[in-house]
Amino acid sequence: MHASPILVTGATGKTGRRLLNHLARRGQVARRASRRGDGGNVVFDWHNPATFAPALDGARAVYLVPPAFVEDPSDVVAAFLGQARRSGVESVVALSSMGVDFPHEPQDSGRRNVERAVRESGLQWTILRPTGFAQNFSEGFLLPAILQAGAVATATGTGAVAFVDADDIAGVAACALTEPGHVHATHVITGPRALSFGEAADAIAQASGRAVVHHALPREGMGQLLQQAGMPADYLEMILRDQDAIREGYGTDLTDTVARVTGRPARDFDDFAQAAADVWAVR
Repeated sequence: MHASPILVTGATGKTGRRLLNHLARRGQVARRASRRGDGGNVVFDWHNPATFAPALDGARAVYLVPPAFVEDPSDVVAAFLGQARRSGVESVVALSSMGVDFPHEPQDSGRRNVERAVRESGLQWTILRPTGFAQNFSEGFLLPAILQAGAVATATGTGAVAFVDADDIAGVAACALTEPGHVHATHVITGPRALSFGEAADAIAQASGRAVVHHALPREGMGQLLQQAGMPADYLEMILRDQDAIREGYGTDLTDTVARVTGRPARDFDDFAQAAADVWAVR
């Protein structure tokens, strides 16, 4: 066991809290970071740079989850990585998105700028590019409409996505943080097969016994829905670009990253749905 800790940003998030479990099983010391610093977590707030140095002090590596709902957080990420280098951090594993490589992604998009900041940080870096999280249906932005209306609304049409389990992403991150062979690597992480959102809704209905359908909205209608939910305009446009790409067939790529890096197969969406069925159960 290494005495110097690994700083896990987003420690209460989908991948962060699962990463903590993977690191614990490996006997690794983790420093949990969250905005409120409750529950034994160290205080870390992307919007308060004064929290950077104390969170990083003595850490040897960082799991970096960029600020949520900000289209281009590259300036603050670069400032954080600069502080990480000054604090003696050796390596960073950064969570990005498969959407970075979609054909409509601008060269100066926020996601590409964040990846550029990671590569230019002077640290040993690894970038993770997962596809859509399976957990978006069970603990993310798609859950409220499933529970309230039995619906999943997207502008993806019949386009498919190789949904990936957040625990598989965390497993790859744990390997990248603790094993050799991942320096300056970009890992594209997918599930084992691609499903349309309609097929995902069917799997959830089958597992939970709740009627769930996919509402295929036009791009404009999806934009209005996200706007009404209070999503910032630039971030909303990024989401719509991703949905355009999925609708056009660019979400179906499969990789063997999970199996190759962790030594176990990626979790299938049906298995995820069966395990999460109680979340959607009618009460």
